[in-house]
Amino acid sequence: MADLDTARKAIAAGDGKKAVVELTRLAGEGSGDAQYELGKLYAEGILIQPEPSRALLALSLAVENGNKMAASLIEAQKKRINLLQLASLQEELGVLFQKGGPVHANPERAAEWLGERALNPIRFAEEERGELARKVGKLYETKIMRFTAAHSWYSLAEAFGSERARKDRQRMALFLQEQSLSQSKNESIKQYKRYLKQRNKMMAGITQ
Repeated sequence: MADLDTARKAIAAGDGKKAVVELTRLAGEGSGDAQYELGKLYAEGILIQPEPSRALLALSLAVENGNKMAASLIEAQKKRINLLQLASLQEELGVLFQKGGPVHANPERAAEWLGERALNPIRFAEEERGELARKVGKLYETKIMRFTAAHSWYSLAEAFGSERARKDRQRMALFLQEQSLSQSKNESIKQYKRYLKQRNKMMAGITQ
């Protein structure tokens, strides 16, 4: 709390650099309040250079750590970043939720963020996209123990070009009933259509 007070006093005194140093350290230790204050600094860009992508990362972590005020600032920052910056954010949050640190390790949240990265249409070699989707499937299979979701992501990974995912999909199919296989198929088709829709939208924006 003393360090957070020091950072807030630095902000009040107009010393953005000192505030960022203090808040970055506290944010890295998992303080939701520090993550919020840091995100707000990067979002406002008054005492320091505005950086929407850093603001969005800090604010997203703050929300995950229970800071309710951060949620109101997130949407505005999303509109200020491009798909490439969003992809970097999605991947970084996915990795952080796997390792823990500024947020508690959480395989489900890791799978959600890495899944969003796999579906982000920004340039990504198809086999690399497939391997990331396969990684999401592995999280669902080995950490979360949701086998229908694992099968669905293996199916997506195969569609994205991962040959190894085909074997994973076939293996998982042995453990699922017909209803679960149908559910998995519908979900993978839904997600693939979502990816195609976002990709087509991105391509339309590029050609205009």
